[in-house]
Amino acid sequence: MEVAIVTCPHCGQTVEAKDPTGGRTGGVRRRLKSEYRATRNTCPECGSEYDIRNP
Repeated sequence: MEVAIVTCPHCGQTVEAKDPTGGRTGGVRRRLKSEYRATRNTCPECGSEYDIRNP
């Protein structure tokens, strides 16, 4: 599992996130249907959940 640098869609903070896609993300969104979601992460700054989209 890789680590990606992403921007939290809730607070705008740049954070490191677990990325099972190997660095080929399709973006970061607040909520995605499970078929499009690679992983769900929690922002360490604001505590909100966000999803990394499959490429």
